[in-house]
Amino acid sequence: MYRFRSAFFALMAAVLLILGASGALHSAEDQQIATTKGQPQFPDFTKPEISPDFSGIVVSSRDLPVAGATVFLISTAAIDMTPIKATDVYAKPYVADAYDEPLEDALRRHRAMFSQAKTREDGRFQIFDVPDGKYFVYVDLDKGDGAHFPGGDRSRIAHTADELRGMSMKIRLSSRPSDGAHYVGSTECLDCHKEHASWKQTGHKLAWSAPGNPGPWQDFSKFPNYFEAMENWIETEDYKAGTRLEIGDYRSKARGAVKFDVRKYQDDRLPIDKVFADVYLWKRASDGAHFITMENRLNPSDPHSPSHLKIEMVYGGAVHRQRYMVSVPKDLAERQGFYTLLQFNPDGRDQRHNIRRRVWRDYKFSYWWGAGADEKYGTDDDVIKAPDVNENTIQAMCAACHVTGYERYFDETTGQALVRGVDDPNGSFNIDDDPAMDEVNVGCESCHGPGSEHIENVGLGDSFPYATVNPALLAVERETAVCGRCHDRRKGPGGPTLGYTQPIDADGKMMMPGLSRNEMITKYSATRGPVPGRQIWPDDVHSRNPHQQYADYMKSGMYRNDRMMVGCSDCHDMHGGTGFRRSLVADPDDAKSPLCQQCHAVDINAHMVEYLGNAMKGSAGTRCVDCHMPGTMVHGGDAGAYGRLIETPPFDSAAKEELVAYLEGNINSHVFDVPRRSNVGVRGVAPGKAMPIPFTNSCGSCHDVSELPHK
Repeated sequence: MYRFRSAFFALMAAVLLILGASGALHSAEDQQIATTKGQPQFPDFTKPEISPDFSGIVVSSRDLPVAGATVFLISTAAIDMTPIKATDVYAKPYVADAYDEPLEDALRRHRAMFSQAKTREDGRFQIFDVPDGKYFVYVDLDKGDGAHFPGGDRSRIAHTADELRGMSMKIRLSSRPSDGAHYVGSTECLDCHKEHASWKQTGHKLAWSAPGNPGPWQDFSKFPNYFEAMENWIETEDYKAGTRLEIGDYRSKARGAVKFDVRKYQDDRLPIDKVFADVYLWKRASDGAHFITMENRLNPSDPHSPSHLKIEMVYGGAVHRQRYMVSVPKDLAERQGFYTLLQFNPDGRDQRHNIRRRVWRDYKFSYWWGAGADEKYGTDDDVIKAPDVNENTIQAMCAACHVTGYERYFDETTGQALVRGVDDPNGSFNIDDDPAMDEVNVGCESCHGPGSEHIENVGLGDSFPYATVNPALLAVERETAVCGRCHDRRKGPGGPTLGYTQPIDADGKMMMPGLSRNEMITKYSATRGPVPGRQIWPDDVHSRNPHQQYADYMKSGMYRNDRMMVGCSDCHDMHGGTGFRRSLVADPDDAKSPLCQQCHAVDINAHMVEYLGNAMKGSAGTRCVDCHMPGTMVHGGDAGAYGRLIETPPFDSAAKEELVAYLEGNINSHVFDVPRRSNVGVRGVAPGKAMPIPFTNSCGSCHDVSELPHK
């Protein structure tokens, strides 16, 4: 047996030399695993005296044998570890496409060279030759297999050849709903899976909520301050008795959604030279409905002033900022869609000069203002107006990630893009054109796929192959794509409004969980990721905007390595059962860091001495996340807390604030590196515009970090 191995690898070494001399190889790794155009020849292992090196069985998530699958030993040397930059992902020629799926890309390039075996009718396989090396065990499927996804639960950890030899392994694949499956709603799921009811306490389930009327599957007990901002809505029948804000000083060249200053009435800490509108926050005493009422200060003869905008849902509050989604009054337009115009920032402070760092912020108020607010309208009317039909509507721009069973359709009269969700008796809102409540927010089927076949056939025992998706049984690139569908900033087909950042195809269909990243970025995306320079810091690596964790994660050593492929579920309990913030599996605030040390046995103090020259000692020691997961991203543009301060506030101007106050980012980087003070996004950059890193964050608030060595 081993004499054959020696002869075989001597032959392959000769082949490698020939291919290398011809210039056909791309890297040193390729030279270890290069293949010829033909299939490698193996001896006849059917003789009974020859026993397999490695064997086992492949089954579905329902423990049914999977026949005709191919088990591959993917050499760790085949994992392309070329660093990924944001431009490699976003810009043509899309060079990262060749290695952004570590196992599937390796299989695509070197399929014929890996030791492999097909499963029999009983799901069993035998691999007779396991060469020396280190391998990920990966299951691929025939194209005709529509009942499973490739990968398997044993594809995450690399095994040495010695570990595999003599081993018998059971590999479980995730099932795959058929094309005929449909959504049933989380109530159906939780009838049996009561152990996952803690999911109703997660930010995923609480993101969109009707003010003062949460749905039955929404539990806010872990987020007691969720509706803190709603205390500003005064209960009254006279809107003028509500909380009064002023909006003004329009900036046509300002980036993004924030073009106006917003302040509480006559708060001179933020001067406004030209007030456009007074805004009143009030709750109608007769029925508890919440409103944002706009009065036109510039044009008292505006026929639409005052305009009473009913708040249909609030977005956010469990984690960071909160926005208010309002319907259009009928005297402005006949619309079903919801729009935004105001934002509450719990991390903000009214004494700050930068308008993005204050408590109340404009959020696309310019869409509600005619003519004078934006040169694109071409007149000087200065009147309150309805936004363009598909401009800034949450149905067109946001719903694919926030509505379970998402289905887009168009209003025949207005051309407005609208949304249907799966009917659920415990739904939190009715968002579509039927009278039933819908499952708004992330439900069970958002991550597990449509569950009708699972529900209908559960009584058939093991005789029915189709079931729901189990992300834990997918290869890491497919599991992270389940989350990456929404925790990223790709644009979908359909332009800036219908596409936005939703994972939908040209027909407006939501990407099903379990599909590959390649399919996601080619079929369900018009762009491949965040825009370098605007949504990525100047280092071309770290994200600066929210919901870009996936874009960061692909650049990390957790995602591609030769030891253990880490997925989102290794750190986050997706059902929210742990009690730790962000649904983490362990306490991130514990100085002993069980969150990280479940895999990394590191003496934190010794580690810091090695890299920084000193260490935090005692019970209040530094956590791994303080350095390796800095808050480089900031909700609301620049609306982060102060980090390191060069001078003590208060500051006399926004320009001064920018020169002396670094930001403390509030969304953690998932690159897991430690950006240095010499980083291109920090060195030579004004503090208020610098990337938040440990140097500019909490470390710098207590220590003179300029004296610390860096590598």
